[in-house]
Amino acid sequence: MFCPYLLGGTDSLDNLALACFHCNRRKTNRVTASDPESGGTVPLFNPRQNSWREHFVWSADKLRVIGLTATRRATIATLDFNRERIIHIRAADLEIGRHPPADEPIAE
Repeated sequence: MFCPYLLGGTDSLDNLALACFHCNRRKTNRVTASDPESGGTVPLFNPRQNSWREHFVWSADKLRVIGLTATRRATIATLDFNRERIIHIRAADLEIGRHPPADEPIAE
């Protein structure tokens, strides 16, 4: 498990973000990653500083996360947001009306 104080932070609630085990394991203590499109190193998405709606959209089929910026593309790739198992979970949630969240943008 990632220890926030390895990078000078604390384990207080205002310095932590809720993440599933798989995303947490992929992120570890990284705060930057490579943008798969440009190859440049960029900061990862920070839910405390960045707005999801401004930088991500759902694919037209509502199953995949699409990054609109280099930071978001790097986050999707690093955390593997569109891995097969998650796609299946989203599809099941979509069938029962539990996905995607009502206020999140969807690509056309």
